[in-house]
Amino acid sequence: MTSTPLFTAIVHTYYRPALLKQAVEALQRQTYGNLEIILINNGATPETVAYLHQAASEDPRVKLVEFSENQFSWDDPLQYVHICLNAALTEATGDYVWVQEDDDFLADDYAEKMAGLFQGNPECTTAAGLPVSIDINGHLNPDQYEAANTRDRYMSGRVLAEDCMSRRGKMFATPGSIFTIKRDVLIQAGGYHRGLELSHLYGIVPFGVTGFDSTALFYWRHHEGQLNLQASGSGWIGIDENLSLITDWRLKERWSVFGNGIAQRVVGAMARQVYDRAASRFVFYIYGLKTSPALRILAKMWFRPFFWYRVIVCGMQKQYYVRPALALSKPFVKAAFRLWPGLAGMSPFMGKLRELVTREPA
Repeated sequence: MTSTPLFTAIVHTYYRPALLKQAVEALQRQTYGNLEIILINNGATPETVAYLHQAASEDPRVKLVEFSENQFSWDDPLQYVHICLNAALTEATGDYVWVQEDDDFLADDYAEKMAGLFQGNPECTTAAGLPVSIDINGHLNPDQYEAANTRDRYMSGRVLAEDCMSRRGKMFATPGSIFTIKRDVLIQAGGYHRGLELSHLYGIVPFGVTGFDSTALFYWRHHEGQLNLQASGSGWIGIDENLSLITDWRLKERWSVFGNGIAQRVVGAMARQVYDRAASRFVFYIYGLKTSPALRILAKMWFRPFFWYRVIVCGMQKQYYVRPALALSKPFVKAAFRLWPGLAGMSPFMGKLRELVTREPA
């Protein structure tokens, strides 16, 4: 590693030149001197392309990775993550790599503070700052995350990941692709996976020390045009991508360095997180009478008993938006137990599920 390590920032863009300009200008203002900026032209609109070429011609720190055709598809909303981000990673030469979308931006000293975390502890492999929620106009949103992001400057990545997995979330309220990662560690792990957020949190962070600086601010823009909101509204919530991460990255084998029992528990908890999210979104769509996204989730989850268990558990907790779903789902689950009486004996939670639905001891 060089005496002044290189910080690489990757930005993916398609059709938001005004927001892209804010993101790029924030990177250009970074107080950290050794900076590489990689901008991904994902078959972008003409106005966006014009700005990308202008930025590259005016700033030698800017590199372009260009695709003649857009790599996004509503049939596979996350394919661009694998294709575009890994193409940029191939071009990156930095010691540390950060990736963001074009509607977010960094505080001027963010890269400097991330580099400081890595340089302050040789065992640090990932680092993060504090996300600050803003609206489309850049105004602060009232609900912020600082109260749940009060962890130590350095801590075990495994402890952080397990805290998130336990649903306590006491140390990290906003896990995901917020991490800056050592480039060699990212490449060795497998680069950018379609299940981007979980791949970072459970596939990279646990195997080193992770750093945190609450004064390093990342401005995370929340608005109706967010891709994750649009995809979620259509029923795309990363079910296949996140479940495939377990096998693609052989996470059980990776986690076995902490013990086979821990590895088994972690992989099971990861899968349950996917089922939990699928169940909660399913009942949300049912409540909102959004048939298409509900059916999209159902097509992937109907044969997974834990999914139905979580649907019923949500209903038994009387969350305001799942009561209609409980009423709708109970007859189907009851019918399943009548048709296949042996289901209740398959596992403890299947027995509990029958008890929840029928109020009969399993």
